[in-house]
Amino acid sequence: MDTTHITLSILSLIFLITILVLAVAWRKNRDKFNDALRQKVEIGNFLELFSRSLRHGDELTESMHLAAQYIAALIEAKSICIYRLRQGELTIAGVSGCYPLSQNTIMLDEAEGEDAFRRALQEEEEIKVGEGFIGRVAAKRGSLLLADAMHDEQLSEFPMERLPEQVMAVPIIRNDELSGIICAVGSTMLGRFNHEKLAQLQFAAVQVRLMLDLAESYSARSEQQRLNQELAFARQLQSGLLPDAVPSWDQIAIHARTNSAKEVNGDFYDFVRIDDDRILVVVGDACGKGVPACLLASMARSFLRAGAEHFTTLEALLREVNRNLYRDSDAERFVTLGCCLLDRKHSLMEFARAGHTEIVYFIHHHIRRVCPDGTGLGILPDEFATFDTISLEMQPGMSLLLYSDGLTEALNFDGEEFGVKRLSDELERLCEAPLAPEEVLDGIFERVQDFEPDQHDDRTAILIRSR
Repeated sequence: MDTTHITLSILSLIFLITILVLAVAWRKNRDKFNDALRQKVEIGNFLELFSRSLRHGDELTESMHLAAQYIAALIEAKSICIYRLRQGELTIAGVSGCYPLSQNTIMLDEAEGEDAFRRALQEEEEIKVGEGFIGRVAAKRGSLLLADAMHDEQLSEFPMERLPEQVMAVPIIRNDELSGIICAVGSTMLGRFNHEKLAQLQFAAVQVRLMLDLAESYSARSEQQRLNQELAFARQLQSGLLPDAVPSWDQIAIHARTNSAKEVNGDFYDFVRIDDDRILVVVGDACGKGVPACLLASMARSFLRAGAEHFTTLEALLREVNRNLYRDSDAERFVTLGCCLLDRKHSLMEFARAGHTEIVYFIHHHIRRVCPDGTGLGILPDEFATFDTISLEMQPGMSLLLYSDGLTEALNFDGEEFGVKRLSDELERLCEAPLAPEEVLDGIFERVQDFEPDQHDDRTAILIRSR
């Protein structure tokens, strides 16, 4: 009897330990997932900042100031200074706030304005690696967190009246070589610097490095070389826009295809798992073409995935994305979106659109079209935007097509559009064949390509078939 009790006690202890280990692992994975989503949003914000500098080279300096402002807001810093390394010396590339850790004697009063402060700093600040506080940080190439900077000997070279309460500094590394430093100055009134904020600053340094790379390309290369650099950057970005694989469900087959009109694409699609039984299928189209459209698409996708983390309804999700894009993008830039929320447990599909094309679906040997009301994202403030939804039962054999207007607005040599009617007829013909979902998409793209051999807009389509 005693042996039985001992055995049960041991088993109970093992069970409790297992539960604790699983709970810790789940929390770590959750934290990693949340960090990944936060980083996607931060990348989208940085890309929007930098897209403003792609039009003219003389805007690059301003883009670095904007980056400094964004970092200051991200980590709740009083001021930020971005240093760029050139020929062994650190010069200031961007500043936010009245930065007190200048190696020179310049100390302008805050009332004189941030612009005057920036100009004075950028004209005089040149720091050799290894000399002064910033130079020593650069030489060590390591991150630094001074939670009590006013009493830290590393800042002994500065007058007491100029010492900040908190300091963080991180290196900007490119190909294992130092290319700059980001220094953040903090006030406890705004919030305390900690290791989490240091990690955010380290992550921001990666994005600043990309901006500095392109800045160098503008200053050192010909116009064609600059274009090639931009395209390489945008292709790298676009490779992360599209999911690696489509989701596989027993009841539902999903296939996607996209063709770019230029080297990079303003169209995008995504699959976001809400829970075990629901998945969000999205197709979007950022206004314009090429690099700016690709950057805007990246922003929209980041906001969408961040909002899906706390998903409630399609309407609420679209409103959140619209608020973010309206706040952070230029007035003439917007995104259209078509969203299908698939629920395999209840065999339902809910569709919403934000200024995007209607949905076309094939059921019982007939073609139907659905077009709920919805405004483009980033055009109107929240109080004026509307997003209606419609629900459909997913019946066996039903095929739904989401697409971008690059298909329906394709033009032949006579200037005639391909149109929704031709697209619907082609979907009906291919589904009646019957063909596999990927064969249906191939057939649609071949038909449009024959109609418009010289492609002038991005083409994207997703076919969803209920088995």
